[in-house]
Amino acid sequence: MASFFGRNDIAEMRQKGAFRIGLLDTKVAPKGLMRSPEAVNLDQLIIIFIMLGFALHRIFAISQLTVALIVVQAVLGTNRQIVTGNPAAGSFRSVPTTVKAYENDTILLPCYHNAPYRYVRWSRDDFLLLDSRYPDLRAPPRMRLWANGSLEVAEVQTEDSGDYKCEIMTDGGWASQSHAIEVQYQATAAVFPEGTIDIRVGQILEVACQVTGVPHPYIKWNYLNENLTLPFENERKLSVLIEDRNFSGLVECTATNGVGEQAVASVEVVVSFVPEIDVKTSTVHTKVGETGILECVVTSHPVASIHWFHHGLPVVYDRRIVKLDVLVSKHQYYTVQRHQLAIRNLRDADLGQYECKAGNRIGIAGTQLELTGRPMVASFKPAAEMSSPTTHNFIWQTESFSPLIEYKLKFRRVPSGNVTPARRSFHQLSWSELIIPSDGSYGPLHSIGYTLQGLQPTSVYEVVVLSRNRYGWSDPSNILRFATGGEVEIDPMEMPDGSSSSVSSVPTTETIEYSESDGLGNGGLFTDNTIPTDYFDYGMTGSGRSELTAARFSLIILLVTIVEAFRAIKDF
Repeated sequence: MASFFGRNDIAEMRQKGAFRIGLLDTKVAPKGLMRSPEAVNLDQLIIIFIMLGFALHRIFAISQLTVALIVVQAVLGTNRQIVTGNPAAGSFRSVPTTVKAYENDTILLPCYHNAPYRYVRWSRDDFLLLDSRYPDLRAPPRMRLWANGSLEVAEVQTEDSGDYKCEIMTDGGWASQSHAIEVQYQATAAVFPEGTIDIRVGQILEVACQVTGVPHPYIKWNYLNENLTLPFENERKLSVLIEDRNFSGLVECTATNGVGEQAVASVEVVVSFVPEIDVKTSTVHTKVGETGILECVVTSHPVASIHWFHHGLPVVYDRRIVKLDVLVSKHQYYTVQRHQLAIRNLRDADLGQYECKAGNRIGIAGTQLELTGRPMVASFKPAAEMSSPTTHNFIWQTESFSPLIEYKLKFRRVPSGNVTPARRSFHQLSWSELIIPSDGSYGPLHSIGYTLQGLQPTSVYEVVVLSRNRYGWSDPSNILRFATGGEVEIDPMEMPDGSSSSVSSVPTTETIEYSESDGLGNGGLFTDNTIPTDYFDYGMTGSGRSELTAARFSLIILLVTIVEAFRAIKDF
């Protein structure tokens, strides 16, 4: 009973001299409903039992309404039906309804009963809205009670959403029916943390998206204008490992629920990272007396400071050694700078290993560069002369600012036939080595030809060449792979059309990149012939040098023949 008639209601009605349930006061009873004194006494007895029911409820925690109705039926001695609001009992003509509407729509919540009602009251989420017993009670804004007991809610707003209850009193008792209003409104979105997120490479980025709206919005994350993978679909929290600087940019949370436009909230992510250093070439070839320039390009955020080191010691700048720093570009999330070390009037002491080192508050990075007078890497050129099944002609070219002393030609025989990419490097095969004297030319560009003899017909060989001047040996050239005349099967990947073929009489060549793992060091190599490395005749020129070179080659061939003969006798 307290859920229907509060204590304040009972006190107020007693003060007015009327108790509406039983209409005990004949002064306020409608005409035609006047009751005899015996009936009044009986009603008073009913009230006593109702109060007794309240006491029982406090003692035994029994529903107030159930106790009151049982007491009334016991006193009256009647089988009259008590209406409880169950639609299956046929009490209500209307049925419980959940109304989904948009903002500013008008809604009518029905409360149609088969029997006339004495009064009706409406509540929302157990908060009283309207009561027909009190016409002076001001109705909430935009709400109106109809004569048939229905409730009208005009221009609904989001705060009107909730559970509504219609409670009526009829001659058969009280009954109630529940309805609900669900006001659908456009989605909203907000991301946390707000503003700009400064994060380092290797850390975890965590961003939360708080959304509102009815129906509940669907969430989608966008990173750098590209949709993230499926695990981040419809998740309120985004968690991403920052792998590199490319993760800088906007992170967007998009919320949609089919009502109005989609909502978008974003946060800017700025990735701080250890400086990244790029160099065009790690080896700079130069000449004593000229100007040498070392260069490195640094990308960083925050901006990095640059320092140069020579053989592990900081470079001391002066009028001859100058440091040049130039801003290449300033991106939204990082800066690119070019740093140069210019050394005028180079000396021998200026040559060697240098390091470009860049650092910021995130970390320090460095890269090695070499300023050298050694020859540049030689490259093989096509030979005009035809080769035979047991010989092969080579021409190579290199550049050196100092006179060349000699060349080192390394060669080896490798398996032929279906040479798959996985077997293109034959680390277990040793190299044979030939030392070939230079022609003594002084120009920076040097070319030389050589014929390698004593090869096996129908075989595949690899060859590489190095050059030496007074500053040391050059880096090895790329490996030249060739086939001697005869029937030899070449790797299909080597054919222009990708098909497998056999080569007959025409040598086939291929250049592949040299790797240190190919074993071109001095250890474990078989040397067929070695000319003293300190030999270099600067005085001979013209035909005299050519004649001496031819004599030396003849001597080399004779020595090789003698060595092979001794080996054959020893094996026999």
